[in-house]
Amino acid sequence: MTPHMYCASPSDSVVQVASEMKRHNIGVMPICENGMLVGIMTDRDIVIECVASGSDPKKCNVSSFMSGGLITASPEMDVVEAAHLMGNEQIHRLPVVESGKLIGMVSIGDIAAHCDDDKLVAQMLRDLSMPVRSMEKVAA
Repeated sequence: MTPHMYCASPSDSVVQVASEMKRHNIGVMPICENGMLVGIMTDRDIVIECVASGSDPKKCNVSSFMSGGLITASPEMDVVEAAHLMGNEQIHRLPVVESGKLIGMVSIGDIAAHCDDDKLVAQMLRDLSMPVRSMEKVAA
């Protein structure tokens, strides 16, 4: 898990968050309000949801484009549970939350680097690579 997280506010502009993501060389920015995790903004959210829709990222607030309804882990969750959860939910990054507060983030790279079960890692990657969610959005 990556314990040191940069966070943005729902009222920040999309371009502010994109700039911070570039500065810190990260692909996801947790969105927190009063210390509580309320959403996630990914580089994909910025490009696909904001820019490609014709919105001006300088004028749009993060709250309009962040992903809500988050799947999270607890600090007690083991790597096997996290890998299964990430694969089943097709998420590349899993926020670790304690009492609603973000304490870290687990990425697929973290799982691959720290899990000795190669079959588990391979299965997680297969599950993440299935086009289930993207096909649902296209059909909708």
